[in-house]
Amino acid sequence: MSNTFARLSAAPPLDRSALHSRHGKAVAQVLAAAALWGISGVVARSLFQRAVEPTHLVQVRMLLGGLALLPVALARGGARPSIQALPRVLAYALVLAAVQLTYFEAIAAAGVAVAIFLQYTAPLLVAAWEAARARRLPPAPILIAQIVAIAGSALLVLPGGGVRVPLVGLAWGLASAFSFAGATIIGGSLLRRGTRATPLLAVGLTLGSLAFVPVRTPWHALATIAAPDWPYFLYVALLATALPFTLYAAALASLSGSVAMLLAMLEPVLAAALAWTVLGEALAPMQLAGGALILCAIALAVRAR
Repeated sequence: MSNTFARLSAAPPLDRSALHSRHGKAVAQVLAAAALWGISGVVARSLFQRAVEPTHLVQVRMLLGGLALLPVALARGGARPSIQALPRVLAYALVLAAVQLTYFEAIAAAGVAVAIFLQYTAPLLVAAWEAARARRLPPAPILIAQIVAIAGSALLVLPGGGVRVPLVGLAWGLASAFSFAGATIIGGSLLRRGTRATPLLAVGLTLGSLAFVPVRTPWHALATIAAPDWPYFLYVALLATALPFTLYAAALASLSGSVAMLLAMLEPVLAAALAWTVLGEALAPMQLAGGALILCAIALAVRAR
């Protein structure tokens, strides 16, 4: 991120304006993706209340989301990744599947609040990776934003304090954080090497869904969806998977991974607000304070240079 703005400061005014415009567009893409993910939490919870298994939802959302993006990728051209990029694309597909699976397993083992908090420690992992690769600390505004965001997330999802986290839940939650960080790092690397976002997501989601073949085949996964559940599955697959993941991946071409993940922390704030308004889960003052801290962290990330 700092390298980008170092180059920007030496560019002519016209180039500086263009780069700032790209930065603003990328910020909007991440925030839109986070909003769509936040809304999907209510939809997914409705499916779980209908006795839908998390692995079933993950497999179908990746399969349908990937297949929905394939025609778009073909229409835009360049749908096939290069031979040199195939190992990274396969790794990206597996990490995408891992992000979904570990998160839902953490929910099952430790509850939604603990799972969200553990997954959103991922920005610290990405920042550590970027700092190690650059052999220097992240910029001060990013470090401050990370601290504020983690504190806000803790207040938002762990308002009661003294939460006992089962060991298996802690393990799944940490695996979710590492997977989320890995998807951001690998996806950003592929995009910076010339891979386009839509083909990357189309191939990554489709291949990632095949990781669940030992559990159930794709056709069996689709055939066992109850008729009343199809609208929920379609929403999660298209508006909570295909579209937001494409927006997020496209933004990584212009934003550093740590900033993108901080912006994505709008998701738990919106999810908590929807739980309050739609499901009747009232927010305590401490939770409202946590949401405010996360919004402050997002503002710091947007203004970071």
